[in-house]
Amino acid sequence: MNHEVKMASESLCPTADLEDLAVGEKMIVSAHSGGVLIPDSFINKRQHLQALREDHRELKDCHRFRFSPADGGGFRIEHVSHERYVEPLRKSENAAIYENIRYQGPILLETGPLADARDTWEIRRRGEYHQIALKEEGLVIGLTHPDHKDSWVTLLEPWWSLDRLWLILDAPD
Repeated sequence: MNHEVKMASESLCPTADLEDLAVGEKMIVSAHSGGVLIPDSFINKRQHLQALREDHRELKDCHRFRFSPADGGGFRIEHVSHERYVEPLRKSENAAIYENIRYQGPILLETGPLADARDTWEIRRRGEYHQIALKEEGLVIGLTHPDHKDSWVTLLEPWWSLDRLWLILDAPD
């Protein structure tokens, strides 16, 4: 475990089980890099998500998410500060077709109410780590450039490797 993740897990408790995900605000931290999941900008209509190695106290609440239970199981994931929801980029706006292309399929924060979210995320737990999987597609959120200080995130095959695993922690006050 790298230094950043170790420090985070010492000061914050990982969620006890998946039902706890729907309680309170969470921060999502890469198990590989210790990067905190945040949007890349706040002015664009579509914001790409990235994992940035930064002290959470410096992120000005950009790192806070809510997990809302979805009908039929799974969760919709909402960014707290900007009322946007997490969705992968589609090949077409009218079709739920995704490509597993490591460098060309970003995960976005879309504008609008959470009810407009078209995708549901399945959270799979192993120990203190989680996979965040696109429900019914099987692809998971992972890092495009695991060894960089900041890395975009994209959909990847669901291997249990650190670049595709996340700590989902209660967001500190």
